[in-house]
Amino acid sequence: MPSGKHNQRGFTLIELIVVIILIGIISVTATSRLAGRSSFDAFVTRDQAISIARQIQITAMQATDTQSTNFPLRIIAGTGENSSCMGLIASTSCPSESSVSTVSRMLLGKTSRVRFSPQNTIYFDLLGRPVDSSGNRICQAGCQVNLQSRDSNTVSLCLNSEGFIDEGVCE
Repeated sequence: MPSGKHNQRGFTLIELIVVIILIGIISVTATSRLAGRSSFDAFVTRDQAISIARQIQITAMQATDTQSTNFPLRIIAGTGENSSCMGLIASTSCPSESSVSTVSRMLLGKTSRVRFSPQNTIYFDLLGRPVDSSGNRICQAGCQVNLQSRDSNTVSLCLNSEGFIDEGVCE
């Protein structure tokens, strides 16, 4: 073998380790991009729904006796291309996306579905308890809202007869 020439027959150990680390970083990044946030959509939507329901409840509790019915928590379940929405909504249909304020209402989206029992409009009395439009107490066994995200994960929130709004199934 001549003295000036080196015959390389492979990669050094350092080169192999660097390549393996780079492939690992790229695969982790690609996996997180593919998984995305869809697995968290239902939980984020539920937390937003709880927040909006509590805000409307507090607003109704701070109103005078005659004004508390001006703050209904309305839940509208969309079908097909129609969006579902929840919040302080004046009409019986969901507002357009441009007019949705996340402070007082939220558009659940065309791919999310919502189910609510027993009714789709709840008012709150001055103590924060759920009542109907006549002031009769409702949700004795709990009013449950089921939210289903686009990846078919379903989460629930429960409004009990004393007005406590929390995640989970009503018992």
